[in-house]
Amino acid sequence: MYAGRIVESGPAAAIYHDPHHPYTMALLKSVPRLDRPRQARLDPIEGQPPDLTRLGQGCSFRARCRFATEACAVVAPSLEPVGAPGQFAACLRSGELSTESGRAA
Repeated sequence: MYAGRIVESGPAAAIYHDPHHPYTMALLKSVPRLDRPRQARLDPIEGQPPDLTRLGQGCSFRARCRFATEACAVVAPSLEPVGAPGQFAACLRSGELSTESGRAA
């Protein structure tokens, strides 16, 4: 969840191993992993969370999202099927994102 909205849902294994929302990707990169070699530093999520009393239109994660486009300021995406069966993400670019590299394809 981000700013009171579900941004990704599905089987835990699918979300951990193949996330499709930039916030999920950022969360997973910002915590230590016991199943991978230790890194020098974690990747923080840049910016500040939005004021929940003044969300406005569009995606509430866009100000902190490195994949945001102009359309993200206008459209609040709904959950759409992605990845594994039962996995859903609310991002205009979820189909373009490479989960392994954390970059847009």
